[in-house]
Amino acid sequence: MQDNSIQLNAIWNDFPSIQSDLAEVITVIQTDLQAKNDDVQAALIEMMTTGGKLLRPALTILIGQMAPNNHDDLIHLAASVEMLHSATLIHDDIIDSSSTRRHHASIQAQLGQDVAVYAGDYLFATTFHILANHTHNMETARKATSFLESILNGELMQRSHYYKLDMSIEEYLEQIAGKTAALFEMAAELGLSTATEPVDDQTKSNLYAFTFNLGMAFQILDDLLDYQNDSATLGKPTLNDMREGVYSAPLLYAINQSDRVHDLLQIGDAITDAQSIEIAELVHSTGAFDQASELALTYTDQALDALDTLPDSDSKDILIDLSDQLLHRMV
Repeated sequence: MQDNSIQLNAIWNDFPSIQSDLAEVITVIQTDLQAKNDDVQAALIEMMTTGGKLLRPALTILIGQMAPNNHDDLIHLAASVEMLHSATLIHDDIIDSSSTRRHHASIQAQLGQDVAVYAGDYLFATTFHILANHTHNMETARKATSFLESILNGELMQRSHYYKLDMSIEEYLEQIAGKTAALFEMAAELGLSTATEPVDDQTKSNLYAFTFNLGMAFQILDDLLDYQNDSATLGKPTLNDMREGVYSAPLLYAINQSDRVHDLLQIGDAITDAQSIEIAELVHSTGAFDQASELALTYTDQALDALDTLPDSDSKDILIDLSDQLLHRMV
């Protein structure tokens, strides 16, 4: 049953035309999640309806609305994208032993790692249940499976790169193409799959280019935020990724610019707070932060260029404004 007290993230205040669709997505989540454990059910509902931007389901909806579509399929598939995203977050929190998620206690902190594993797996299962009932051709199912494989390979690649001081920017980009951009592309694919009239190949290609570049820029900017804001702003411990051996673009550029950064990172997970702060300061003083910002700007421009080629529509206008908000927060 829908909880009418739930409020959408403030980012949607500027886009009233999509608010009712996102409210429907939340209703589907509340209705379709039926975990046979009250604590798990409550924790999942809280996680998925509190604090999140619902960006990926919004992409599914907005892209799907660029053509005549099956509205019920569109809303359900948008919900499935959010479920899949949430499943990966739960598993990330287990791996990282994270105690918080979006300023709330993480599911693994609330219920233990073993229960959190089942909760994440349950979301994966529910995602594929929705896909089975709301996609109507094998090509869409095949592509969805391929995107999931890319997402998981991106996560595995990240794990294989822990504490890798000679990791290249190219390896980093391949990693985030899987762990982040692939889910943005999947959102586009599922939105397009609900079209009741054919969508031309060039439009599809431009939408895939838009979502891929949006996802790449979004992740690079997210990684930059770890060197910009404090933990109260982020909802996660600042510099925690670095401490756990997850090296992103600003840090990789700094390693190449500064022997001191390289030497400090050789300490591994024993690095102190003071040493972490010193590295963060070097990320700025060496110009590495600016280099990573330029990289994000390159993908931002490519995303907006691809979007600009699309036919005019209300959905396109929202995507332009939304992308501007998301991608120009720091570049």
